[in-house]
Amino acid sequence: MARSSRVHRVRVLSYNIHQGLTVFRRQLALSLLKDAIKSLKADIVLLQEVAGVEGPRRRGEKREREEYVTPFQLEALADEIWPYSAYGRNSVFAGGFHGNAILSRFEIKSFHNQDISVMKALVQRGVLHAEVQCGESPFHVISTHLGLLEAERERQVRKVVDYVKHKIPDEGQFLMAGDFNDWRERVTRRFQKGLKVDEAFLKQNRRHARTFPSHLPMLKLDRIYYRGMKLHKAVQVKGRPWLFLSDHLPLVAEFNLP
Repeated sequence: MARSSRVHRVRVLSYNIHQGLTVFRRQLALSLLKDAIKSLKADIVLLQEVAGVEGPRRRGEKREREEYVTPFQLEALADEIWPYSAYGRNSVFAGGFHGNAILSRFEIKSFHNQDISVMKALVQRGVLHAEVQCGESPFHVISTHLGLLEAERERQVRKVVDYVKHKIPDEGQFLMAGDFNDWRERVTRRFQKGLKVDEAFLKQNRRHARTFPSHLPMLKLDRIYYRGMKLHKAVQVKGRPWLFLSDHLPLVAEFNLP
C-alpha cells in the first residue's frame, strides 16, 4: 500500500509597516496595526521598517549583538498567534533604529541578520534569514528591504544572491519577501536567473502587485519570491484600514509545502 504524502498549507504576509506611523497623521498606531495584521491570519509575517528607540547607555554597559535586539514595536506586535520572532537592526539614526522582522507560528530554529549595505552614506540595509521548522523539513525565510537607488540595488541583489547560494541548499524550501524598491521592475529577472525562484504575483497574475503608495497604488515595490513549494494563491490586500496604516499595502501568499 502506497504511503500518503502530507502537505502543509502555509500562509505568508509581507508588509512594510512604515515604522508604525500612519500615513496622514504621522501617529503611532501599533494597536490598530496589530489587529489588522492578526485579521489576515498569516502563519509567517515578514515585516520591514520595524522601529525601536535607542535608550541611554550607561558607562561600561554592554549591549547585545544588534541582530538580537528586540525593538518595542516588535514586542507590541507579537502575539500568542506568533510565539516565535526574529529581528535584524539595520538603519540607526539619532535616538532610534529600524530593521526587518519575522513573526512565526512555527518554531524559529535559528536566524541571522546579514548586512548588504553598499555605502555608509546611504541607509543601511540587511537580509534577515530565519530557519523555520515547518513539518519535517526546514523552511528558509528571508525578510529584506533594498535601497532607493538603482545602482545601490544592483549591488545589493548580487550580495543577496551570493548569500542565498552559500547559506541555503538548492533543494531547500525557500521564501524571500519584502520591499525591494524596484519601481523599474528589474530585480526579478536577476533573482530568477541567480536563485531559480518565482515571484508569487507574477506567477499567478503575470504581473507584480501594485503596493505603493497605499492610498493610490501605482508602483510595484513589494514582492514574494519562492522556490521548492507550490503556490496556492496570492492576494493583494486593499481597502480600510490599510489605506492609512502604512504607505505600503501588504501582500499575502499561500503555499503548499510537501
